Amino acid sequence: MTSIIVNTAPIGPLMVGTSQCFVRLTGEDTGGQLSIVEFTMPPGAMGAAPHIHHGHTEEFVITEGEITFDLAPGTEVVGAGGTVSVPPGAAHGFRNASGQPARLIGLFRPAGYEQYFREVHEMVVSGHMPTPEDLAKLRARFNTTSL
Repeated sequence: MTSIIVNTAPIGPLMVGTSQCFVRLTGEDTGGQLSIVEFTMPPGAMGAAPHIHHGHTEEFVITEGEITFDLAPGTEVVGAGGTVSVPPGAAHGFRNASGQPARLIGLFRPAGYEQYFREVHEMVVSGHMPTPEDLAKLRARFNTTSL
């Protein structure tokens, strides 16, 4: 029997650097097929320095403001209503380079990467702002290479 999932109690807010996120659906909710994470980024916030995922696809929907994506071969500024799809193996990063807050929704297929955000949050709330080296070690556990 197929189950319909209604999640009215997201996980969060999680602090990921200076940004905040809510995990709207987890891999546990979707049988490992999909996770959905909503990010709220203050002006100037780094979402993620350039990296490569080797095992999952990411899609982003910008719902407010604009997000600068660092993509090979260049930079793309995407405003509210825009989308970005990043297949496994594609180098990318994103940030809020604007002077206004921004929001975006990330879809991760298959699920699992939402746990990365939970672990970054644990570092931040314990009083340790993760260094690039910390993030590289953590990303490696999730089949991701920092650049």
